[in-house]
Amino acid sequence: GEKIVDKGVFTEFEGFAPTCLAWSNQRVTHGEIDGSQALCYSCNYFFYELSDRFISGATLDEAAKGFGLGEKTGIELDEAVGMRANAENKAKLYKGAMASWGAGDKLNASIGQSENRLTPLQLCVYVATVANKGVRMKATFLNRVVASDYRTLVYQNEPVVASTLKMSNATYGTIVQGMKQVITGPSGTARTTMQGLSVEVAAKTGTAETGRLGSDDGSFVCFAPVDNPEIAIAVFGEKAAHGSTLGRVAREVIEYYFYQAQASAVNTYENQIS
Repeated sequence: GEKIVDKGVFTEFEGFAPTCLAWSNQRVTHGEIDGSQALCYSCNYFFYELSDRFISGATLDEAAKGFGLGEKTGIELDEAVGMRANAENKAKLYKGAMASWGAGDKLNASIGQSENRLTPLQLCVYVATVANKGVRMKATFLNRVVASDYRTLVYQNEPVVASTLKMSNATYGTIVQGMKQVITGPSGTARTTMQGLSVEVAAKTGTAETGRLGSDDGSFVCFAPVDNPEIAIAVFGEKAAHGSTLGRVAREVIEYYFYQAQASAVNTYENQIS
């Protein structure tokens, strides 16, 4: 029988050894794995089973909403909100029998597929919320406003909490450990992306199936440093095939960010108040 260790969204359980979908494609299997390993390997079957056995559609949608998916981010411009995959939104998109929401829809939604339509900024808010252990901040393009002399402060933007998603220490640890293994694990989906960096990175690759001809879309999200997060990044590429191909873009952003952070401690730029 299964022993529930943590009743969070990323539940770990013992005594459960599914036959992974990788067996169908590569004649290999992930075997008995926990939540962290499933994130590291991007094992769809683990999350199919997790969703089927332990998570209701309403709970899945509530968690996705708490991470800011399909929600307004709060930026100072008009934005596309997209949608989450749930029964209400499917009913808006289809008619007749196609409009019904079934078990298969929930399983697809549990791995980010189905009718999920998300913006890159929502993905960035999502990974930042993971880094903040469930605290979702209002997104903004505005840091501060200074007068034309570059010295007089007119307005200083302050952080605003948009929502809070309750997350246990065990759940948070499971997620972060899995995201670290994406980078450092021997079977991590982006294991060659961040080698040699001076900061520790937690990441997740993604592949969005579109139904179009050609390659699928790819996404890569990450935050760093793991112990004291300062930056969250989301990279999305149409027909990029797999999110791991976009990790190099995120790496350059990380390198630039932390180099600039060090340089700004020494140099004063013209648009800073001295």
